[in-house]
Amino acid sequence: MDNKCLRAPFGCVRAAALLALAGWLSSGAANAQDAVERYVVDASQSDLHWLVYKAGALARLGHNHTITVGDLSGTVSVNRADLPKSQFELEFAAVNLVVDDPALRATLGEEFSSVPSEKDIEGTRGNMLGERVLNAEKHPRIRIVGAGPSALGETEPLAVKVEMLGRVIELTVPSEVTIEGDVLRAKGEFELNHADLGMEPFTALGGALRVGEKLSFEYDVTARRAAR
Repeated sequence: MDNKCLRAPFGCVRAAALLALAGWLSSGAANAQDAVERYVVDASQSDLHWLVYKAGALARLGHNHTITVGDLSGTVSVNRADLPKSQFELEFAAVNLVVDDPALRATLGEEFSSVPSEKDIEGTRGNMLGERVLNAEKHPRIRIVGAGPSALGETEPLAVKVEMLGRVIELTVPSEVTIEGDVLRAKGEFELNHADLGMEPFTALGGALRVGEKLSFEYDVTARRAAR
């Protein structure tokens, strides 16, 4: 035994206890870290889009439109030990939103069977990015963050926060999250009104031609496990 321990046995016991506690804490931290898996969004295999509907007395002169996110990025941190503590964040630039993708319109049936001209599309894009709607020059990026889900393979409400137009909007949306191998997938569809996002629908011709209040959203996001 160390001579110091012979002279001060309680000090040695205390030091040993502190070392044991430090070891236990570091082991617990390592285990907690091991339980968190990080995934990176695969933009090429993901889809986030919404549908915009015409309204007003002159609605017959307009088109329903599709808006698709063109540059989705983000990460997901899955907490295997406590799934509801998992976190995710998604982000995209307003200026890269795609208006009226022909391939998407072709899947949506009669309501989207009309063919907007290039002028129609550019007009819709300009209105959407302008000060009256997304104000893309002042607020170029849109960010979505949230936690959960509480279970895998089940559709459940998911609380999210949308950061846009300089404010944070709290929403609850349905989501089904699955993990197979190294691939995480989250999908769902829902409807919102412009007012839910703090926006007013674009109007023209004194309101005779306007964007309808309803917005229909659909998403299918794929993320792949990041290398440690």
